[in-house]
Amino acid sequence: MKAYEMILREHKSSLDIPVTEIVVFKLLDDLNEETRTLIEKDFVTPASKGEGVLRIAWGSSLDDRRTFVLMFDWRCIQDHWAFWQTPEFDSVMSCINQCFEPGRPLVRHYKFEPPGMVREEYVQLLVWDEGNEKSSGELLGILEREGKSWKSSKAGFAVDMGEMTWCAVTLGYESEEAARADKIGKKGETHLLKLNYTDN
Repeated sequence: MKAYEMILREHKSSLDIPVTEIVVFKLLDDLNEETRTLIEKDFVTPASKGEGVLRIAWGSSLDDRRTFVLMFDWRCIQDHWAFWQTPEFDSVMSCINQCFEPGRPLVRHYKFEPPGMVREEYVQLLVWDEGNEKSSGELLGILEREGKSWKSSKAGFAVDMGEMTWCAVTLGYESEEAARADKIGKKGETHLLKLNYTDN
């Protein structure tokens, strides 16, 4: 991992800025209470000890019992890379291998302005490759034509090397009913989530 980190450090535009990491995992089986408890114990708790982790959100898709999402507000992307070198990362990797489908999950680090994730319990998440960069306002504008009853929103592009045309939009709602009433069209990976949060 250290050699990979050295390559990533050459991508200067991603350094020293707050980022929100969004990871979309596919579970090996439908989510059950035992798996949720294991993820909280062996992934969320160790990850919360990472230096530079400001907030963590985690939860499952309300429409697909095999989709599980974790989000991390990092002080900067270098803090994430430093976490790879800690003993807690071993527990995270063990949990990933035990609970999720093999291979790389859909994971990117996004620059939201202002920084940080939304804070509502019910969140509509959309992640897709836009093909070229737009402003966060333009991204939200695409969705505003379809509905707009969300309470809060965040939109931004990935800062990861070679993946800067990937974008994410998160829309926070007061209830599941309000989120479903918005009738947001699907783009790429689209999930209505019920999230838990922890702040550091």
